[in-house]
Amino acid sequence: MVKVLDLFSGSGGLSLGLTWAGLDVVGAVELDRFAAETYEHNFPEHNLLQKDIRKLSEEELLKHFKGVDVIVGGAPCQGFSVAGPSQYGIIDSRNNLIMEMFRCIKTLNPKIAVLENVKGILNGKLTPEKKAIEHYINALNTIGYKTDIQVLQTADFGVPQYRERVFIFAAKNSKHLPNKIKGGYGTNSLPWVSVAQAIMDLPQIDSGEGVDELITYKNKPQHPYQKLMRKGSKGITNHQAMKHTSRLINRFKHIKAGQSLKDVPDEHGQRVRNGNKLDVRMRFKMNNQRLHLDKISSSVTASFQSNFIHPKLHRNLTAREGARLMSYPDTFVFKGPRTLMSKKLLHREGRHDEIGLSQYNQIGNSVPPLLAKAIGMEILKRLKNGQ
Repeated sequence: MVKVLDLFSGSGGLSLGLTWAGLDVVGAVELDRFAAETYEHNFPEHNLLQKDIRKLSEEELLKHFKGVDVIVGGAPCQGFSVAGPSQYGIIDSRNNLIMEMFRCIKTLNPKIAVLENVKGILNGKLTPEKKAIEHYINALNTIGYKTDIQVLQTADFGVPQYRERVFIFAAKNSKHLPNKIKGGYGTNSLPWVSVAQAIMDLPQIDSGEGVDELITYKNKPQHPYQKLMRKGSKGITNHQAMKHTSRLINRFKHIKAGQSLKDVPDEHGQRVRNGNKLDVRMRFKMNNQRLHLDKISSSVTASFQSNFIHPKLHRNLTAREGARLMSYPDTFVFKGPRTLMSKKLLHREGRHDEIGLSQYNQIGNSVPPLLAKAIGMEILKRLKNGQ
């Protein structure tokens, strides 16, 4: 079996897909306690270290993970995202975590390494003078690794959302580097999976309804994707809708498919108190987008709890609906709080033990398992061909 170490594992999207492909994920490293709780629940047999990778010594790496064939990692992407601090010219200190991935590669000497991130990493920086990708690749070159960069569209792999991601493959044997990985979807014979095909078999609950615990299915699957997501499951968890105010529900009623908060009349927009009067707050296109039933979803991000509106109902998506759009099967259970208060607010109030990644954050931060499966299958093929 090909042994894999998953760094920055999050809830485990990469681990799940690689396992589906037939690889043996033997260990993972994740700092966040709620994401680690989800990972441990779904992969109890894996050796998970809940620890800051920067504090993981070479001795510990060798003790726990010596002999792995493949290292994968989705390093935190916020600093490289076009919606993150980079848009203001700020260089996020988390950008340097890709060099922690390099340190692990150097220590464990795997046959293949795969770094995943947002497209913004292609132009991202570690310092004003140092480009992230160039520095990472040059460092790999110094220890004998050859590299290949691929930009993959998740919808091409049967994931019902438009989500481009960068994968940097590294291998000492050039025969282990993959050819361009192709998904096969997006054609007339095998079209992209739509939002309706992904989630409309789930119980249709209104604002404030549903539960986090397991509930049985209410109807039969109507599409192959729904059957795939239900495989081996008796029902669904994490299907609890947020409770909205009547004002917010009325706003949602004025947003049609493909529209967002930017399109609603002023009386239904966001308002902020200015002295004794209420002013309309600046609105953004990415907030409260109503999904199209017959199209794929926009990219599901860590903040998707407020980004999207259900295609038919007047509420935001549940965690399970987001998980379906990410290609997590219904057997996969998300742990930790469903939503969380602002990190800044929790810090200010001294509630440090409540800080972490909510279920929504965990889902939005993931590598879609179906895409990870395709990458795993290509890794197996390359290792077999290159010996």
